[in-house]
Amino acid sequence: MISDHIFFILSACLLTNTAFLVVSQQHLTKISYSPKDQLTESKEWTRLAIQRLWAERELMGTTPIHVVFPIGMPNVKIVFKNESASPTGSLKHRYSWALMMWALLEGHVKNGTHVFEASSGNTACSLGYMCRLLGLQFTAVVPDTIELVKVQRIEEQGGSVVRVPISDRLVIAEQLAKSTGGFFMNQFKNAFHAEEFHESGSSTKKSANLMDELLIQLNHTPPDVFIHPAGTGGTLSSIGRYAKKYGLKTQIVLADTQFSIYYDYVLNGTFSKHTGAHHWITPGMAGIGYGAMGPAKIAETTSLDPAVIDRVLKIPDLASTAAMKAARDIGINGGTSTGVNFLAALHIGALYKTQPVSIATILADSGKYYETTYFDRNWIAQKFEFHGGLPIYDCWTQVIEKSFATGEDPLELGQKICSVQSF
Repeated sequence: MISDHIFFILSACLLTNTAFLVVSQQHLTKISYSPKDQLTESKEWTRLAIQRLWAERELMGTTPIHVVFPIGMPNVKIVFKNESASPTGSLKHRYSWALMMWALLEGHVKNGTHVFEASSGNTACSLGYMCRLLGLQFTAVVPDTIELVKVQRIEEQGGSVVRVPISDRLVIAEQLAKSTGGFFMNQFKNAFHAEEFHESGSSTKKSANLMDELLIQLNHTPPDVFIHPAGTGGTLSSIGRYAKKYGLKTQIVLADTQFSIYYDYVLNGTFSKHTGAHHWITPGMAGIGYGAMGPAKIAETTSLDPAVIDRVLKIPDLASTAAMKAARDIGINGGTSTGVNFLAALHIGALYKTQPVSIATILADSGKYYETTYFDRNWIAQKFEFHGGLPIYDCWTQVIEKSFATGEDPLELGQKICSVQSF
């Protein structure tokens, strides 16, 4: 029986279909891989690729949690699941694992498949990692507004980058895949199908579902509320389905960005037949919200499942940007979705502050990726000029800090005194 170490080497070489040397204490043995036929070769490659992904799941480990107690809300506990501690630095690491597992099991990705993805950066970085792990070529189609540091992260994983206008990402990624005989992973559509592969069923293998992992960390005490925005909708849907399937008391809250269509899509079933592109106002909150790329059709252009959402909130973009700074000031150094989550959590906490409530959310990626954008005052002044620029940003910052200290509802207070009309 070969050791796990030797098996790992064997797997690596079978994935690339090459001969290799196994080094033992006694001797060197040359082993060659000669499949009987093309089908056998393909099946064997896929089997070993799946084993490689399970080995990767073990290496992922468990991302940490950080607990925050707002000073003005003595009965409120906010738990941040820190996904920036994943191997590729974001929530999308486990998400890309599930997408790749699904693509392998369904036969969409095979030995030699060129994988394409439309992404704002984080999914592309994580999928690039998975493709490099399996010896596959990867190309990311990203918005032309992407931060340089995110491009560098994708290229560090061996991926190629194609920049296009944000509204063209899905179309161009699909065209490139078809023209080269590759596979368009399409997280916006296929996370809906891949959600099953976040879980491990009755297997002893560790689940990749974020809620499953969080419950273990919380000693199997479900949070009262779980908050997160949506880009593709895959993460929040997987958490919502888990909560509904296993009868958890947790209320699932979608915190939508200001010009995204998801609020109306979930609440009223609108924007499933027509685009919300005319509502979209730049710069938005990178990687989250939806509208610029056409109608939202479940399992076709989005993976957000309205059936598992209990409440929806609409959060102003400039307020979310201010919340990134306020969160960093108390030790939660996250990106755009973390700002949305922090502000939404303070709002929910203010509603429940007279009774004990636990609110869980996600620190999806590190704030270090946004130093030249959402943490840069000059950039904010320029890009958010339409929204009122720095005066509005500073107003929201003060409101959020006050909310944390006194327990006031930051959304109610901010909408009164931080509107463009107020200035």
